[in-house]
Amino acid sequence: MLSTKKLNSREREKFIKQFETNLFREFEKPLRKMTISQGKLLLKLIDREIGQSSYYLIRNYRGGAAAGFWQGVARIFGSDLKKPYDRFGEDKITEELVQMYKRGSFEYLYYSMFN
Repeated sequence: MLSTKKLNSREREKFIKQFETNLFREFEKPLRKMTISQGKLLLKLIDREIGQSSYYLIRNYRGGAAAGFWQGVARIFGSDLKKPYDRFGEDKITEELVQMYKRGSFEYLYYSMFN
C-alpha cells in the first residue's frame, strides 16, 4: 500500500489526485464493462491482496464521506465494502481458484469446463 504519511496535507491531496487520475486513465474502460458479480469479485481480490476492505481503503485515502457514499452504492447492488475476505469461510472457493491459478493449473480447469 502507498504511504502518504510523510507528506503535508496539500502534497498528500495532490499526490492522491494524480494517482487517482492515472488509475482512471488506465482502468476506467474495463471497469465500466464489468458485471456486478465481476465487480464484487474484484473487491474481494483487492481485500485479499492488501489485507484491508475496500471501505477502509477508500476511507483512508478519500475520507469518511466518500467511503460512506460508496458503501451506500455497494449496498444498492447487494454488496458490503466493509466485509473482509474470508479465505476459510464464504470465500473458500475463490481462494481455491486463486491457489489453482498460482500453481498454473487454472488454465486446465478453464479449458476442461468450456471446451
